[in-house]
Amino acid sequence: MTRKTLISIFALTALLGGSLSHAQAPVGFELALVDLDGTKTVLGQLPPSVYAPRVAPDGKRVAFETRDLKGPDGFRLWTADLADPAGRRPFPQTGVANWAPMWSPDGQRLVFIISGDRPDSLYWQRTDGTGSAEHLIDTRAAEGWVAGGSQMRFLTLTGNGDYGISLLDMTSRAVTRFVDIPGSAQHSSAVSPDGKWMAYASNETGRYEVWIEPFPQTGARHQITRDGGSHPMWLPDGQALYFDRDHQMFRVAVNAKDMSSRAEPTPLPIKGFAQAEYRRQFDLMPDGRQFLVLFPVSR
Repeated sequence: MTRKTLISIFALTALLGGSLSHAQAPVGFELALVDLDGTKTVLGQLPPSVYAPRVAPDGKRVAFETRDLKGPDGFRLWTADLADPAGRRPFPQTGVANWAPMWSPDGQRLVFIISGDRPDSLYWQRTDGTGSAEHLIDTRAAEGWVAGGSQMRFLTLTGNGDYGISLLDMTSRAVTRFVDIPGSAQHSSAVSPDGKWMAYASNETGRYEVWIEPFPQTGARHQITRDGGSHPMWLPDGQALYFDRDHQMFRVAVNAKDMSSRAEPTPLPIKGFAQAEYRRQFDLMPDGRQFLVLFPVSR
């Protein structure tokens, strides 16, 4: 890996994932499941280079990246049994830097970014490592799926930190823009369980807040939070959202008819987990009642 590539990846990391360092750099992270009442079950410890774990649809496996700019691995992907994260398995490396994994809806493939000596591109490959990585589109990170996998949500980037959300039709490979407000960032999209609404974070007001729009769009938009919020995730019943603010999780009820919200967010006793500005570093278990989070381990 060349010095130019390292500098490029470092800049890319700062944009999409946040800084690689903390005021007091942790020696590692505890990967833990946390119940809604704050009960924590530590699954294992991972190195300080770990980032953004993602739970498989079956709730039994996890994928994540490690970011080791000074070591031999660079940016690479791993999979593991959720019950044994220390027994992680390296995912086949393609190109210089592989990162930002996302599971396919059937759990049979990983979508990921390849970066380094080429423009950022999305590829996917079977989770057992067989076959070759298949190119999907030249763009930024994949965020999720629509309609059981018929469309993929992904990020676009114009300028420094000006992110937008678009859709890729997996059959025709046609791209449709969803939201991209010039001079601001929209990311962390999440489709409601009934497929009728899209939640996302936007900093168009000067700080990140959670917004919801009808899906498909009608022109209506609803600002759900007023005191800051990011990385929304739907509860399975579609009647409320989880989101984070200042390293704490919150829950907010929404009106199922028009998705307006008059309720005040409720803070949950889940706090102190790792989270940077852009990409979500936690995940929600399939039952919607436990979070998979990273807790910094101090020296």
